[in-house]
Amino acid sequence: MREKYLGDSFDIVKRFWADRLSTIAPLLAHPRFVPSHIRAAFEKMVAMPVLDLRAPPKGQFGLFLDPHTGIPLPSAAGQKPPASHAPLSFIEVELERLEARYLICFDQSHDRSCGLSHTQQRDRKRNALRVKGVASFYYVSHAPFLFAARDTVTLESVRRRLVESGIPAVRFESQ
Repeated sequence: MREKYLGDSFDIVKRFWADRLSTIAPLLAHPRFVPSHIRAAFEKMVAMPVLDLRAPPKGQFGLFLDPHTGIPLPSAAGQKPPASHAPLSFIEVELERLEARYLICFDQSHDRSCGLSHTQQRDRKRNALRVKGVASFYYVSHAPFLFAARDTVTLESVRRRLVESGIPAVRFESQ
């Protein structure tokens, strides 16, 4: 999350996720991607608190990752990622470490030189997570988001809740 983008249409979508999915588990933002000087404004805009990693919440919650760009392809995972990216290894570790019920990650990252279409790149990311025991799907739009969970029942309840909220099922891409 960059300060200059605070309040844009992507933030309205984030607020929608927080609102619609609160009945499954409240959504908390990972602090790695929200600069401290804009946290209060971010929390107000998207209606989700930034997680305090020193005192993780008791009870169930969803984890929201808001990198500037998104998720690099698995082949790039060996490189040290900049704050603009949330590598698949980071997603897997944080989902497990923080015991989040589900996870959402903004992902507008597409490698133009890899020879794969946007759809094929999203497939590759989902496949890499699946191998690690993480189920996932994408909401595909001008602002794509990855949804993931270790529990397929939880992930399906998230997808179902979003469809019940009016999002056409064709917007969701899964295996």
